[in-house]
Amino acid sequence: MTFLYKSSLLYHGLMTMVYHVHRRERFEEVARWVPRDAEVLDVCCGDGSLSSFLPASVGYRGLDESTAFIKAGTHRGRDLRHFNLMAEPLPVSQIVICQVSLFQFYPKVEEVVGRLFAAAAERLIVSESVKSFSQSKYALPKAICSWGTCVDGLNDGSFRFNATSLEALFAPYRPYLRHTAEVCAGRDWIYVFDKDDAAKI
Repeated sequence: MTFLYKSSLLYHGLMTMVYHVHRRERFEEVARWVPRDAEVLDVCCGDGSLSSFLPASVGYRGLDESTAFIKAGTHRGRDLRHFNLMAEPLPVSQIVICQVSLFQFYPKVEEVVGRLFAAAAERLIVSESVKSFSQSKYALPKAICSWGTCVDGLNDGSFRFNATSLEALFAPYRPYLRHTAEVCAGRDWIYVFDKDDAAKI
């Protein structure tokens, strides 16, 4: 795990630079699909910042592999746990959320999405970036971003989705699709899947 995931402060500083005026929107667009009193499992939660945008009545749990993020979040009173998504079974939750993290699991993304969907008793909410400095035409920012987001044992940090490849990833789950839209001025896409009254895949 690279330096970017070893400091909550550094990570949020970079995200502020990347999202700028859309930084809160990144969380708000996810939070608005979480009803009051829901039970939420936030997978790859970072330091659990999403919890600050949810209703107080929501039961929130966050899972992340970064010890630094877990430490920072629990210091703020958030219910976070260290978790290796590729090695441990996901607990079932009413709502499962995964924000801007799927790219880290390439080339095993389909497997990860399947596990997220299976863990969601009622609703799965996924947001993912389709614009990144790792796709820059300039070599230096592209190299720095790829190095800063690589994950040991999986990708080298260079892989990112675009709108077409992201849509293809979720194509098998289209019968369950409740909502999809671009957010944060087109930087991210959000997908919401509901299991109620949907045809099976």
